[in-house]
Amino acid sequence: MIASLTALMAVCTACNNNNANNSPTTPETPTYSNEVQVVVLLGQSNAEGHTWSQYLTKTVGTEKAKEYADGYDNVKISYACTIAENTSNGEFVPVKLGQGHSVNQFGPEIGMAEKISSLDPNKPVYIVKYAYGATSLTTNWRSPSSKNTGNLYLGAVDYILEQCRKLEDMDLYPEIKAICWMQGEDDSSGLNYNSYEELERNFVADLRKDLAYYKPANAEIGFVDAGISDCPAWTQYKVINDAKAKLASEDENHVYIDTIMEGLRYNGEPAGAPDIYHFDSSSEVKLGHLFAEEMIAKFLDID
Repeated sequence: MIASLTALMAVCTACNNNNANNSPTTPETPTYSNEVQVVVLLGQSNAEGHTWSQYLTKTVGTEKAKEYADGYDNVKISYACTIAENTSNGEFVPVKLGQGHSVNQFGPEIGMAEKISSLDPNKPVYIVKYAYGATSLTTNWRSPSSKNTGNLYLGAVDYILEQCRKLEDMDLYPEIKAICWMQGEDDSSGLNYNSYEELERNFVADLRKDLAYYKPANAEIGFVDAGISDCPAWTQYKVINDAKAKLASEDENHVYIDTIMEGLRYNGEPAGAPDIYHFDSSSEVKLGHLFAEEMIAKFLDID
């Protein structure tokens, strides 16, 4: 009798062990060792980069100018300026001077890459730049919710998605962390400046919708919005900047940069006959720094 009970207990124990071994387990949350962070840079000429590289030796010094010319291998960019005037031909290349309106000019990407590369990103950072000078949100960048969608809005979305797919083809897993927007000058000197707030609200919402496939898993795509300068040609700059600041106050993922308060200058280069429509060389670098600082603080995975 005792032997029979002992045998029965052994059988039950074996059954329990088998059941434990065969019980379903909770699947682990997938992780991607090949995740990369995508930053988008859009806008008109101060995003495109109409600032001349030749002035950097004087404004930032020879050593720093050489650093910018050599570039940053750990921050890559795919860029299309004035559609095809200066482009990386759809390829990601290290950020360096010469990726602006022409090969002799540069944009905010230099300052962005300098700041980001000086830290240790948890995941690599790729910049996608699509910019065109002398263009407006009223027409060229107008988004679908505002009707009569602009050619640059459509072109930008197509270009960004194309570059993200290219990263996937490289066996990478891209997430669009933030969009940097340097635009508004053209609208400030036009007739529809009072519509800027509504147009930009639609623009931000539509971009987030159209790029949602690549949004971060548990976050919204950030929007870093640079104010325009008080250049005399931008007669309604206050209206434009007030609209940007108001939108930022309504959305925790929308950040406004006050470029006037930050001291960005436009009246020093070239000496004697300054190009007042575009930021001076040191200020264009600083614009990139400001973009990067806001992204690092709120949107990028950087220790």
